[in-house]
Parts: sequence; structure tokens; C-alpha cells
Amino acid sequence: MTSPSSTGPVAHALIAHSVLIFFLLAAGGWLVLDFSRERERTVAEVSRLAMHKSQLVSALFGDTFIAADYVLRDMADHAELALAKKTALIDLTPLLEKKLASLPALTDLVLLDGHCRFVAVASIKSFLGKQSRQRFCSAASHQPGQNLHIQYMPAETSANGKPVVLISRVIATPQGHMQAAVMAVIELDFAQGWIEAFTVDAPDVLTIVDTEGVLIARNPPMPAELGKRTAAPPGQPPFEQIGTATTFTAHSPLDHSERIFGLSRLERFPFITLVGYDMQHSLEGWQQRARQFALGYAALALLSIGLLRAHLRTLAQSRALHTLATTDALTGIANRRHLFERGEQEVTRALRYGKPLSALMIDIDLFKTINDRWGHPSGDQVIRNIAELMPGVLRAVDACGRLGGEEFLAILPETDEEGASSLAERLRQAVEASEHVRADNGQVIRHTVSIGVAALAPGDTTFEALLRRADLALYRAKASGRNRVTKG
Repeated sequence: MTSPSSTGPVAHALIAHSVLIFFLLAAGGWLVLDFSRERERTVAEVSRLAMHKSQLVSALFGDTFIAADYVLRDMADHAELALAKKTALIDLTPLLEKKLASLPALTDLVLLDGHCRFVAVASIKSFLGKQSRQRFCSAASHQPGQNLHIQYMPAETSANGKPVVLISRVIATPQGHMQAAVMAVIELDFAQGWIEAFTVDAPDVLTIVDTEGVLIARNPPMPAELGKRTAAPPGQPPFEQIGTATTFTAHSPLDHSERIFGLSRLERFPFITLVGYDMQHSLEGWQQRARQFALGYAALALLSIGLLRAHLRTLAQSRALHTLATTDALTGIANRRHLFERGEQEVTRALRYGKPLSALMIDIDLFKTINDRWGHPSGDQVIRNIAELMPGVLRAVDACGRLGGEEFLAILPETDEEGASSLAERLRQAVEASEHVRADNGQVIRHTVSIGVAALAPGDTTFEALLRRADLALYRAKASGRNRVTKG
């Protein structure tokens, strides 16, 4: 007969073993479930990273065209001045050649007269006197002032058999008659060398295609595939249907490797950047931890610590990516992507509650002249000065940020056009009076801004509609003399 004193420890041991077995089974089940979820989280995190990187590369690629447009704006201003003084446009040839040399991506820079004839050419002089066949040449009328035109010509339609982007600014009279045009020619051969400057791990890819699927550039290089058309990965919409940005997982049609893709479409241009992270490579860490789990429950504690550290790293990366995706690196204020997200939210809120909403499009006047005279570091100081002045003038509920280059945007909830104009004037005056930016010799670098004001109008359903009117108002402010506020 077992004594009570002996049954107690046995029962306790059985209970302890049962608890341990239950704990191990529960921990094992929890770990299996957690590993499954961690794989999903890893794929989701890599997907976000791929999309953010594709947006970054797309923005950097677009800087080439933005820079070309800055050159066009300056040349168009010179052309307008020549027209006003009734001097020959061909006299601007030396300036064209100088501007061409300032941007390595530019192939040529030309001036057209009111009959679309080449009257000044920076590089290919054989164009002189010939008639251009650009679409705007056949237009019956044009918007007064300067009008931006963008035309992409794939290799099969280009005269030299290379993919080309033509960016033009047409100068028209108030009656809509074309007076002249300045055009930048950009052959996309430069894109391959440009994209190879990025560091890409061997299993991963970085690609630029047009919306027809024609391969423009790829890293790692595939020279035999450049210029060839490729279909979108199986199960995905055609390239021409891609919106602003998206992610998906698929096998590459070129090398058949499974990758996590991030796609971003370049604004106003028919180009798409693809960042593809190899699935196997992306899950190496997860697979290693899964193999450790297979060794047994003896490594359970160490494995749990490893999972915690991995989770903390994931959170830190997520916070870092969020900051990178929403903050402008130069100024520390909101970037273009974050502003557009906020803008869509405010439009939705304004429409839902019937509240007014306004936007300010802000551009630094003669920014190129500042850079040319004082140097780019001083130009960066001017940009940062605007960024520091805006929060002090605007309200706490307003959102402000940098769109890129010397352009800023302010979103003003529950503010009508008159209130927005008042805030814009205060900001303009603050910038004009600012003495914070100084050159190396201590001299104050004076600078001003032009501001376009627009309010949400009946029928507006998107933030882009509001932004478009603010941008047009900004153009009018620039055209009417700068350093002023113009309503949309």
C-alpha cells in the first residue's frame, strides 16, 4: 500500500511532466503558427521595401526629365525675351550649346520658330531649316504663354532607331498662336549606364520598361534583351494598366526566378521601374530559423530570443522605411508621396462634411540663378529656409512639404480661397523679408517665391484636380512677374 507521503511527489511529477509536455506542445504549435505568420510578414515587408525602392528609383530617374524641363523653362524665357526684342532666335545657339553640355543625358537642344522650323540647334546642325513633325506643330491653337509637351518615341518609331523622349515648351501669344518652341531630345541609351550605378544583389533585379513592355534598362545587364518587348508576369495586368505603384509576387518572364516585385510608374512619362527581390534570398533568414526549430525543443528558449530580435529588427526597419517614404531628406518636412496621401484624405473629408479646402503651390523664383551665382549649397540653404518658414506661417492643422526641386505644397483644411490667399501672402512676405540665408562672405542671399492658390471647387472629386488648378495659378504668378500670389 502506497503511503500518502509517497504519492504526493509522484503526483507532482506527473503534473509537472504533463505541464511540460503541454507547454512544449503548445510552444511547438505556437512556433509553427508564428513561423507561418513570420513568413507572411517577411514577404509583406519585402513587398513594401520593393515598392518604396521602385518609387525612389522612379523619382531619381524622373529627375533627369525634371532637370531637362528646368533647362527648357530657362531657354523658353530667353526665347520670349528675344521675341520681345525682335532679335533672331539663332543668336541663342551658344546658349543652347552651353545648356546642352550642362546635362549629360541630353542628346540635343533645339529652337523652333512659329512655323515649326528648326532655327537654332545645339548639336545636330543638319536639322537647321527643316520642318518639325511634332504633334503640337499641327495644333490649331495653344494655351497662351508656355505650354509643356512630352512625347515618347519607341525605337520602332524613332528616326535613329533608338527610344527617345522629346520634351518641348511651346510659346504662344494670348490669341493662341505659336511664336516659338524649345525642345530637348533625350535618347534613353543613358538609362542602362545610369541603372548599373545602383548596387543590386545577384539574385535581385532593377529594371526600367515602357508601358508597352519594351526593356529600356536592366541591372544586372541583359544586353540581348534590351529594346525587346516582354509581357508582364503571369497573372498580372499589362504594363499599360499599371497605376502609380503596386506589388506582387511572380516568376520573371526573363529568367523565370520567383521574385517579390515592386512597380512604380513615372508621373507624366510612359516608364515603369521594377524592383524585384528574389524570394529564396529574401526568405533565407526565415528558413534558417525554421531549420533550427527542427533540431528540437531544446533550442526553444534561444529560438524565442532570436524571433524577438528579428521582430524588433523588422519594426525598426518598418519605422525607418516609413520615415524614408514620408520625409524629404533635404528639409525634414513631408515629401511628395506623403503630401499626396494627405491631400487625398483631406479631399475625402472635405467632400464628406461639406468643408472648404485649399492648396498653395509654392515655387522659388529664379532658383537656377541662385544656384548659378551662389552655388548649389546656398541653393539648398534657400530650400531649407522656405521649409523652416512655412510651419511658422501656416496653422497646426495645415500640411506642408516639398514636392521636389524648388517646389513646395501646402494643404489648408477648412480654408476658403480668401483665407488661403491671406496665408499665402503672409508666407510670401516672410520669405521676401528673410535674412537667414547668407553666402560664405556673409552677404544675405535675397530670395522670393511665387504662390498659386486654389480652392476645392464643385465637381472636384480628386486631389489632383485641386492641385492642377493651383499649379496653373502658380504658372500665372510666374508669367506675370514672380514674387506674387495668384488665385486659381
